Amino acid sequence: MRKTIKLIETSLIYGILIVVSATLILAFIDIVYQIKQKILTPPMFIIDAGGLMDLFSLLLVLLIGLELLETIKAYLKEDIVHVEFIILVAIIAIARKVIVWDFAKYRYEELLSLAAMIVGLGITYFLIKKADVKIHLPSRGKSKAKDDRE
Repeated sequence: MRKTIKLIETSLIYGILIVVSATLILAFIDIVYQIKQKILTPPMFIIDAGGLMDLFSLLLVLLIGLELLETIKAYLKEDIVHVEFIILVAIIAIARKVIVWDFAKYRYEELLSLAAMIVGLGITYFLIKKADVKIHLPSRGKSKAKDDRE
């Protein structure tokens, strides 16, 4: 029974890797297309500030996806959830929000809440890196002796 569950878990992780990878490839193609569109619309080879912020937003979303992919790969290889990767993804996601912040649309209180989250995540990241904390999850078949007894 445990071997079946381990096989299902490993299959799901590989499936997630494939889906995330395909999504990242499509996102990259979209970014290249968006850049081409912005460069070729008059005035040519000029990207206004709004367009530049849109491109930065897309690039940061791609970076978040790459960090998620790295987290999944690390879990698959080592059976360890690297907490620092997850914290980095959260920091990048909030930083993306701050970078593309529209002051006309949102109030400063909302920006302060994002600042508080970044400070909290920054402190958390610092403490995790300093302590070198990793969460070890139950093995998915790395130990042959244990599996043979089951």
